[in-house]
Amino acid sequence: MVVTKTMRDANLIKIMIEERALIKLIKSIGEKEYSTRDLLKKLGAYGYGHKLLLKAADKGLVERSTVKNRTYNKLTKEGKKMMKLASEIGV
Repeated sequence: MVVTKTMRDANLIKIMIEERALIKLIKSIGEKEYSTRDLLKKLGAYGYGHKLLLKAADKGLVERSTVKNRTYNKLTKEGKKMMKLASEIGV
């Protein structure tokens, strides 16, 4: 099956509707790369924030990499598209 740009955008909109808290997480990360501890401190939500971060990684919005016992998080292309789409529609 061929996945078109419209279908990908529709999928991102569906994620934004179902998981509104992901939008705050995506916007918090932005264009930077954060360690998990720093990101959760920035969000102010440790337990729930970590579950949300793992969910975003499962959905392909956040890329996680481990360097010397620290896990770093940054947006994937899909995550950046979601951030852009959220700002365009005013969410």
